[in-house]
Amino acid sequence: MKRFILLVTLIFNGYIFADGHASPPMTAHYGFSTENPAAVVQNLQALMESDCGKEIPAVISLNDLHFNGGNPATHGVAFNYKSGKDLDKTAEIFNTCAAAQRFLTRGAEITKPEWQMLSSPIVAGGNSAESNVIMFWGIKVADEAKYVASYKKMMATQEEEGLVTGNYGINRIISGSINGSTHFAYVTASSMGELGEGTTVSFASDAFAKFSREVAPIREIISVNTTFRVMTFN
Repeated sequence: MKRFILLVTLIFNGYIFADGHASPPMTAHYGFSTENPAAVVQNLQALMESDCGKEIPAVISLNDLHFNGGNPATHGVAFNYKSGKDLDKTAEIFNTCAAAQRFLTRGAEITKPEWQMLSSPIVAGGNSAESNVIMFWGIKVADEAKYVASYKKMMATQEEEGLVTGNYGINRIISGSINGSTHFAYVTASSMGELGEGTTVSFASDAFAKFSREVAPIREIISVNTTFRVMTFN
């Protein structure tokens, strides 16, 4: 089995930012498979309850990648950083913290790494506090500026019409593209019921139909997945 340490260390190469140079927010995503999800939860809880775990400058979420098509990953962990410097600080913590080393050692015993990805949010909206279910679209975009402009226009219209109940956004994939995706879009909901109702109404709207026509020449949908939030540490 590959070392679970890859889930944390692969992104720490090549993203050091010089002083005075602002870096964008970043999200580090790690997909892995496990036959013992309860042990994964316990392992992450132990890390985050440790003194150095509490110093990690990221919002960390563990997700059940339930409706995942043929992708072998069963779960994913996302580290949401305000900047690349926060990512660098996390790397230092994992290199020096005994609890982090125990987390990696235990992780190597109970997980198998499947993929890693680094992304940066370029659109984020909504104000829902409950993001228990998340639908992702992996997409390949030929003209980012045009796609984002059309997306923002659609979402503004849907918000005006009261069709948006959760959070939404687009992330640019910086490294670790899966099946050629350049970006991913997402919507969140408090439950599967809310997600089903929300997407049905959204997809039937005139704003969505117009958006789909506008972006058809520049966007290819690579995958559609739905995940369940297991736990989050702020």
